[in-house]
Amino acid sequence: MRKFSLLFVFVIFCISCIKSFVYGKMLTIDNYLDMIANNNSGLKSIQANIDAIKGKLAEIERVYGFFFTAGISYSDDKSGRPHSHGIKLDDLINWKYDLSLNKQFETGTKLYLGVDGSYGTYDYVNTDNYSIKDIAPFVKLEQSLWKDINGGSTKASIAKQKASARSQLYLQEYKKQKLLLDATKAYWDLSYAKTVVDFKVVSFDRKKKILEWNQRRYKMDLVEKSDLLQSQAAVKSGELNLKLAYEDENRDNRTFNLFININDDSARYDVEKFEDKGNSFKIDKNLSRKGTRADVLSALEGVNTALYDQEVSQRTRGADLVFEGKYALNDVAQNQTNKSFERIKDGDRSSYSIGLRYTLPLDFKIRKVIDKGYEAAKIAAHSLAESAASKENNDWIELLDNWNNTRIRLEIAFDIEKIQRQRYEEDRKLLERGRTTTYMVLQSEEDLDSSTLNVLKGILQLIKIDEEAKAFYSGVNEVL
Repeated sequence: MRKFSLLFVFVIFCISCIKSFVYGKMLTIDNYLDMIANNNSGLKSIQANIDAIKGKLAEIERVYGFFFTAGISYSDDKSGRPHSHGIKLDDLINWKYDLSLNKQFETGTKLYLGVDGSYGTYDYVNTDNYSIKDIAPFVKLEQSLWKDINGGSTKASIAKQKASARSQLYLQEYKKQKLLLDATKAYWDLSYAKTVVDFKVVSFDRKKKILEWNQRRYKMDLVEKSDLLQSQAAVKSGELNLKLAYEDENRDNRTFNLFININDDSARYDVEKFEDKGNSFKIDKNLSRKGTRADVLSALEGVNTALYDQEVSQRTRGADLVFEGKYALNDVAQNQTNKSFERIKDGDRSSYSIGLRYTLPLDFKIRKVIDKGYEAAKIAAHSLAESAASKENNDWIELLDNWNNTRIRLEIAFDIEKIQRQRYEEDRKLLERGRTTTYMVLQSEEDLDSSTLNVLKGILQLIKIDEEAKAFYSGVNEVL
């Protein structure tokens, strides 16, 4: 038994030495989160989605940008149809082209600035041939008088796309916050596991000292064999608890490494002492709610998306009346026999046109079905937002309750741990003077272990609650 205990102590010593060597690199929580940002595939995917959505937001405004259009056509007509004053054409060859710079304004007005023209040869039957070149700079206006009056349809469409993009952004931000929160919890879980290992080593040392004390006293026939057996059982229990603590540490280390994309179990870092943060929780620190959780903001933008989507549908599927106006300056040159161009006599060569275009879809029955669909989508979005807001409020109240209750429990746990430590020291002194039993000392040692672990668990719980409050309720997501 003694040889095995000595071997176990030697193994623990070697592990401690290895840990001291491998854990040489200190990794703070900030360094850890930086490594996650650089190495975590899941976070990279989320961030890429966020960047992609932000990039697409700029595309929504393209409707108000300048557009250049150009077109050209060629025709060759040998039909012999009468063309002018009943004179038949033997052949007509014509090129037509147009170039324009287009822009739509927020009022819904579409402006076209450009030039169009044509070049053609006219071969009349029994008469001279003509070549005509026409160049006409023009300005053209288009304005919807119903659907897009004051840009209503366009603005609603843009607002819908922006609301949809913001909804996706908030949802991605929520995923990012949750991943980073899980990573932060993994960091402090590992710190807790390392602290528990160190604590179990100290507890194991205390049990060994009691065993050594009883072994000497048993040889001197000062204690019963049951005391010796009790001490031996306590040491074995300490060995088992220490082994379990190392298993927990290894498991938490794998989770820790997973977030920084390391699959090697031998890769280990030293981390901050989580129990050092316990002092900050002794001060009257309260949780603060500075903003709405990102998943709720996403649901609220989903409501806006449904509302604008319904408006766009109503505006675009009904009747419309469009005003069109065009003014052009015409310059025509003409050739009769020698194919050289000569300018037509000076004068006002301008032209203009105005018109109205009315459209009316005749799918009246389908519209009712469509209206019901959009109304159902709006109700669904409202219900989802209400549910998300209700859950967030409930989660916040529960978080506050956990915070306050854990703080109270931690204060009590600190007091209990202090008393149990005093009790253990007193029982150990009594054992040295032979005024108490081994069982009583080991019991007080177990009670001390339990009370110390309760303190450590309370600190870890407060850290996780505080990190969750900062992750989800800091308000930074509302600037998206």
